[in-house]
Amino acid sequence: MIDDATLLRRYAEDRSEAAFAEVVKRHLDLVYSAALRRTGGDTHRAADVVQQVFGALARDARRLSRHSVLQAWLHTATRNASLNLMISEHRRKARESEAAGLGTEASRSAESHDWESIKPLLDGAIDELPGPDRDAVVLRFLERREFSEIGLALRMSADAARMRTARALEKLRVLLARRGITSTAAALGAIVTNQSLMSAPAGLASAVASASVAGGAAGAGLAASFTSLMTTKTAATAVIFGILAYGAGAYFGRGSRSESRAQLVLENPAQAREIASLRQSNAALQAELDRVDTANVQLNATVAQLNASNEANAKLAASKAAATPAKNLSIGLTPRELKQNILNNLRQIGAARDQFKLENNASPESVETLVGDKGYIRRLSTVAGEDYSTLSLGDAGPMTVTTPDGTVVTYDPDGPGTTVLDPPTDAERAQDMMQKVGPAVGQAVAAYRAGNQGQNPPNPDALTPYFTNPQDAAAFAQARVAMAAAHPPAH
Repeated sequence: MIDDATLLRRYAEDRSEAAFAEVVKRHLDLVYSAALRRTGGDTHRAADVVQQVFGALARDARRLSRHSVLQAWLHTATRNASLNLMISEHRRKARESEAAGLGTEASRSAESHDWESIKPLLDGAIDELPGPDRDAVVLRFLERREFSEIGLALRMSADAARMRTARALEKLRVLLARRGITSTAAALGAIVTNQSLMSAPAGLASAVASASVAGGAAGAGLAASFTSLMTTKTAATAVIFGILAYGAGAYFGRGSRSESRAQLVLENPAQAREIASLRQSNAALQAELDRVDTANVQLNATVAQLNASNEANAKLAASKAAATPAKNLSIGLTPRELKQNILNNLRQIGAARDQFKLENNASPESVETLVGDKGYIRRLSTVAGEDYSTLSLGDAGPMTVTTPDGTVVTYDPDGPGTTVLDPPTDAERAQDMMQKVGPAVGQAVAAYRAGNQGQNPPNPDALTPYFTNPQDAAAFAQARVAMAAAHPPAH
């Protein structure tokens, strides 16, 4: 599944309405449920809050694609939008708060409480949690995510996410206890999980996505799109809110926060305390976003430095590899010795193949299965560039490899003496003798040229005095006789 950050980047860069609609679909119920709780169960105002939240998400899609837990941001943005609406309708809100249960914390029983008593206080208590704890609570109890998903979002293991969530739930219980709601952490978690997420009205997702996308394309168009979706009563309320917000200095996500301006005195003291707490949390959230932006800039700079360093190291390694010729293990080996080394490799592979079948009751898929630090063969060294990866290991029959120069070696486990190296021919013996004495012949030729003004010897016999010892001269003579016998002149 494509993550939220990728979808937001697609929308920000390509204006993909489908990508933004998918984000809205995923988190609509979370935002709608929180808005419904904060607006005292008023579905019309909750829908307006949802539109404002996703409109803000559309406008800041590029920046918010870097947010570690988008659900936590949405929950906080829902709080802010609901707060603005609460200020604009504070008089009616104060009257309705009695019915919704706000402002009666002190009179609540110290015994168990049901969902209706927790609902109006839940989101305010969540707002007071530290950022990581708030993230865990929103993901677990408001979106009902598994601990593995929470761990992935918070960059920790599932067990660590489980412990983080348990500690956060206990902190939430303490905060609710201060408001008169006493319960155990387990009971609180069960109540919130079973009741907190409510399905948004049908058609709201498409309406919100369309309005938010339109708003993301043009700021002026956003207000017009929202107005077309709002009820007449709510549109009038929004005008009142604009006047009150200017006087009170409370703007959604932006605006002045000067404490010197005249504050709006609410009729309900509980609301005043909650508003002050929400404003403080909003300032903390903005500071957190600023820190994330700064950290991302520093991280990008570090990644750029590492990429430049890696490119330089790769170029250096390539230049060293070009300057160092590949090691040829066949240098100095006679043709028969070369074949013998290849045959030894085939014997190791054959023995490893048989052991693998014995232990696994199946044939190995390839030679690579048998080779390595944990394999049957620690290391398999090629001699003359031969390729063992093409060997067929499905049966116990002969195995054959061919070197790039055409040398063919076959190992037959069932063959005579378990080897198929034929006795060397006269030509092979002569070639082996000549190859062994080759270095001494080269030194003799160099000595001859040094003593004869760079001239080459006229015949092989002329080299005899220039060998460093008689044994090399005798070996050269024997090799010449063997070569002559192996390659008689044609008649």
